[in-house]
Amino acid sequence: MFQTLSAWSAAYGGAFFLWIAAFCVVSYLGLYGFKSRLSTPFLRRLIRVSALIALPISWLAIQQGESHFAAAMLPLAWCLVLGITCSKEIASRR
Repeated sequence: MFQTLSAWSAAYGGAFFLWIAAFCVVSYLGLYGFKSRLSTPFLRRLIRVSALIALPISWLAIQQGESHFAAAMLPLAWCLVLGITCSKEIASRR
């Protein structure tokens, strides 16, 4: 199954794209499951940390070449979605 996914994702950055996608999905599902239990300062900190994680990953993907453009954009999209989810949870607590 992994070889089929690697063949499909070759145009998007190959295994690097798959690892980033898996990280994004698992971390977002973890946040979605635990967001009601997390404190408001921790959610604010999580928004900042997600940006600090997404920027270097995107930079690394860009350094790999033009075929890794999707791998560079995926962490940035993940950061935006995570930030929106955290900010909606913070707003619902007020």
